[in-house]
Amino acid sequence: MSEKTNDCEVALSSCQSYVDEMLSELINRAAVDRLWQRDPALWKPDDAECQASIINRLGWLSSPDLMHDRLSMITTWANHVRDAGFTHTVVLGMGGSSLCPEMWRQTFPRRAGWPELLVLDSTNPVSVAAVESRILLDTTLFFVSSKSGTTIESNALYHYFSHCLKARKGARFGENFVAITDSGTPLERIANGQHFNKTFINPSNIGGRFSALSFFGLVPAAAMGIDIGKLLARGQSLQARCRPETRPEKNPGLLLGALLAGLGRMGRDKITFLLPPSLAAFGYWVEQLIAESTGKEGKGLLPVVGEPIDLNRTYGPDRVLILFQLGEEPTAAIGPWLLAQERAGCPVARIILKDLYDLGAEFFRWEFATAVAGAALGINPFDEPNVTESKDKTLQVLEAYRATGYLPRQVPAVWEGQLSLSADSQLDGLQKAAAATNLAEYLDAHFRRGQPGDYAAIMAYVDQCKENEASLQALRMAISDRYGLAATLAYGPRFLHSTGQLHKGGAGNGLFLQITTDNPIDRNIPGEFFTFGVLKDAQALGDYQALSARGLRLVRVHVSGNIAEGLRTLAGKVNTL
Repeated sequence: MSEKTNDCEVALSSCQSYVDEMLSELINRAAVDRLWQRDPALWKPDDAECQASIINRLGWLSSPDLMHDRLSMITTWANHVRDAGFTHTVVLGMGGSSLCPEMWRQTFPRRAGWPELLVLDSTNPVSVAAVESRILLDTTLFFVSSKSGTTIESNALYHYFSHCLKARKGARFGENFVAITDSGTPLERIANGQHFNKTFINPSNIGGRFSALSFFGLVPAAAMGIDIGKLLARGQSLQARCRPETRPEKNPGLLLGALLAGLGRMGRDKITFLLPPSLAAFGYWVEQLIAESTGKEGKGLLPVVGEPIDLNRTYGPDRVLILFQLGEEPTAAIGPWLLAQERAGCPVARIILKDLYDLGAEFFRWEFATAVAGAALGINPFDEPNVTESKDKTLQVLEAYRATGYLPRQVPAVWEGQLSLSADSQLDGLQKAAAATNLAEYLDAHFRRGQPGDYAAIMAYVDQCKENEASLQALRMAISDRYGLAATLAYGPRFLHSTGQLHKGGAGNGLFLQITTDNPIDRNIPGEFFTFGVLKDAQALGDYQALSARGLRLVRVHVSGNIAEGLRTLAGKVNTL
């Protein structure tokens, strides 16, 4: 593998041979040719049922070209939205339906005269109320985005906001809704029956996390005034460079896939993204792509995104660093630190974008690389077999709530002020042996179970506001520094459609900390027997049960009362260990 490949520079040091070996294997398997031939045996040579599923998930390969043919239709419609006087658009979706629009929202500046884009991918009533407070219903256009058309979160949010608009506009409420879904879904039928403003039927052979360059990603972008033609052109350019006609050593998707798989095979499976603030939101899109695609069958590559850079830290032998740079943005502040990481043997890849529209190319690069890495790992990167475990448990919890009027309760192992801790059965025995008497000691014993190559995962069912983020990042860094573990931070229920697959289907090497809270406010969901607060709590409990059923290492901390204060207290307890 060369030391520089166009806009991606790599420094692999002693790891070079592992990547070269992986690249040779992929070339010998004719991976690029077979991928473009849509040969499902590339991933699962002995599984006919799995191959049939894979065949119907490869539409992303031609998505840039297909959407280019739809460009005029999308932009004409977006201009109508602008001219109609809409002040806001709000995406109601989860996972692949929301993470790309969220990236647009955070990355591209708002254009004068165009609606402001918001994204609501949470059942937390505080988050629902926060979006509600920022919009005027009559001039807001809601995108109900769901591939299946049955996503419980998207449906609940649609029922809530459609009920609000019916009270104001009567039968004409559908003018404020757009559906983005596959053909034949319940959502399509609702959209037709309620006379939605527009319905975009996405090709059914494009999976959710591979859908950035499809209607799911492009329609919200166009509605905020982004030049999607330029995005698609960049995507097509990268697509062309990934074709079989390109020499393997110049194929950016193949090279990146070989790097991820080769380093992962040698134990460097924590893919750590170093992103400038201008590109930070891209990390959460690529996090879902990699985690949900590779985290299965006891395998997986763990993306680490949003981790604050500590210039005094030297990373361990399970890390790979991916540095993104936008144009001429300065990187001198971390230059010496990055060089020190390289000299210590940590592989580093640098990807340089000339402007924000190069994200169109990055979508295709990472989709192609993830598909290649999946072939190298021998897994199907296009399914998510373990996501349903949490969904099924959540439905069981909700049925128990319907029957009794309350959610199943866990008995805390320890209660201190506004914090209480529940523990898995393994930890219960460990704590008795360790004679833990307070919450900090329980947490310490939990994370001391970590071994080299493990990771910590904070799963916080709280609103993603700046105050909560600051406390959770402090907690994250305290865990990482004290126990030498890569630590991830995710917000529930969003992560259930992202890293949740890796948590349950991956190598089983996570130490999980679930954080739940009281609901200071709540919102009813029209037509349902549960509120948003109950749904959020049921999702947390369902995932807790799913992780526990797999015997994974797990503790749950519940915050009563003031959430911000409780999170600061929790971070402080770990900091003082």
